[in-house]
Amino acid sequence: MKALKHIAGIILAAFGIALTLGAVADALAKESETPLWMSVLVIVVLGLLPLTGAVTLLRKSAMEVPPSHCPKCGGTEQAPAGVLASSRSIWLMHFGGWLLASLWGASRQQQVRCLQCETLYFTETRGTRLAGILLWVFLLLMLLGTIAQHFSGSL
Repeated sequence: MKALKHIAGIILAAFGIALTLGAVADALAKESETPLWMSVLVIVVLGLLPLTGAVTLLRKSAMEVPPSHCPKCGGTEQAPAGVLASSRSIWLMHFGGWLLASLWGASRQQQVRCLQCETLYFTETRGTRLAGILLWVFLLLMLLGTIAQHFSGSL
């Protein structure tokens, strides 16, 4: 059930962002035949309501990170490891640009050090979860844009 809420929240967020940006672009276009009041109605109903639903569905999974336990001693006290590691991908930078590469790097688990036994291990943080959600929303928006471009070109 938790995974279904997470997936539904990401899909709602992507559609809400896409519809909001589309309605704003249509409202700002000089040659638009759509009345301004209709664009505002589309922004509120089709854009902001799905975004509100997405925030409601994703708030708990993104903000509440369960405490991670040390795999060796079971302790919960941890500190950043201070190990400099790069999590960049040249392929992500080439195909998705700096935003996709940055979100991918920020969504990776962080290395921490157990304060009791000095063991290094990886764990999720609030920041890694938020970056992961934003990464999936961005990927879904890219997919929706590609599909829209494909169908608009064939008409």
